[in-house]
Amino acid sequence: MQRKTAEIPIAVALQDQRWLIIARRSNPAFRPPTDVIELGDRLLVRVEIAGMRSSDFNITLHDRVLLVTGTREQPPQTSPAYHQAEIGYGEFRVEITLPWSVERERVSASYEAGFLQVELPRLAGKQIPVRDVNELETDSGQ
Repeated sequence: MQRKTAEIPIAVALQDQRWLIIARRSNPAFRPPTDVIELGDRLLVRVEIAGMRSSDFNITLHDRVLLVTGTREQPPQTSPAYHQAEIGYGEFRVEITLPWSVERERVSASYEAGFLQVELPRLAGKQIPVRDVNELETDSGQ
């Protein structure tokens, strides 16, 4: 799969007595910090991604793969001169292979205080009763 990249041309100019440097770089999708926590009956996936609205997330579940995607927009700035730039903006992608099947109807997601949280309840295996053939023979013989 080929990623889309945004390229910015190289330019150096004197603007308002400051040097404005724009470097050519690609902007691939970034991966926000993510925790996957197993809690006995469910998995909890927590993604740290501030500055979003709940409607900005796309969450899909394919077989045992959880995919969270979206785009975090960079706030508009007038003539910025960055001294440090560590916050990821643009498209992001989190892909997690789940260790077991989940109950799809009960999967839920919430977004609060900069954290997206997805709860994935474990699919309970169907209990199959075991008949004791000896008991059946004893019951029929009486």
